[in-house]
Amino acid sequence: MRIMIVGAGSLGLLFAAKLSAVCEQIIVVTRTIEQAVTLKERGIFVLDETTTERNKSMGLDIQYNSYIEDSRNPMFDMQANEVCLDYVFLMVKQPAITSEMITYVKSRMSSTTVLICIQNGVGHEERLSEAIGKNRLLLAVTTEGARKERANEVFHTGQGVTYMGSLTQNDGPAWSTQILLRDLLKEAGFETIMSKDMKVRIWSKLIMNAVINPLTAILRVRNGELVNSPWAQLLMRQLYEEALLVAKAKDVELPAELWETLLQVCRATEQNHSSMLQDLMQARGTEIDSMNGSLLRMAEELKLELAVNKIVYHFVKALE
Repeated sequence: MRIMIVGAGSLGLLFAAKLSAVCEQIIVVTRTIEQAVTLKERGIFVLDETTTERNKSMGLDIQYNSYIEDSRNPMFDMQANEVCLDYVFLMVKQPAITSEMITYVKSRMSSTTVLICIQNGVGHEERLSEAIGKNRLLLAVTTEGARKERANEVFHTGQGVTYMGSLTQNDGPAWSTQILLRDLLKEAGFETIMSKDMKVRIWSKLIMNAVINPLTAILRVRNGELVNSPWAQLLMRQLYEEALLVAKAKDVELPAELWETLLQVCRATEQNHSSMLQDLMQARGTEIDSMNGSLLRMAEELKLELAVNKIVYHFVKALE
């Protein structure tokens, strides 16, 4: 099995390291030449709370992301060493899915290659579907917890579940292809469930992210601290109720237990720093536009007012 992972952030490193143990070839595409060199020379270290030794993955095919950065160094020419890929995992943040990115990914896919996109927010799935084709696209959401410590080191902060499925029930890759991928991910150590309603999964993840991420970023707290404060929980509930208004207007029927699930996620990941808090701590741009920003854009089209989401959005943009 030959897999390419585009994006060497926390989840990209985690998936690359674990899949390298069960795949014939893993190609990792990085954003910077510095990270590419580090990964080539040192491999990927995976740490968690139960291990006393760092688990190291070597032998990865590291390629520099030439469509973003200067690629004059021929060592990192991404067109070198062409292989027939079985799967491409797109593991960059949603704002990174530009037209150039889509063109590059498409150029590396054969007629049988399947693209799996793991992003927060909504909207990217339609663009990718138009460019790649529904029959070669799988959507995924994951609750795996990971924190990138260094260019080649990732801390696995919590075991989660990865849900995968096609854009609609009647489209997508052959079922046998999907099951093969599910079994491969399970063999690599990821609990993976095939879902026939990814729209609900994606919206559920969007709402949870839009509630948890900005508040932890603004308050500078770990996930678990949100549920320990009645004032923070009040803000969470207000963000949540506003998001439900948008989902209802979009005819998205969300699980009745979503609020309780959201609280359980906070407790299960109580020691985690959200990705948005990590971004601000490291002076990076956040995904606020893909989370609360996307809800605000849809609300504007629907003539809905999301007062709390708007204030939270402005806070995070100011912090950026």
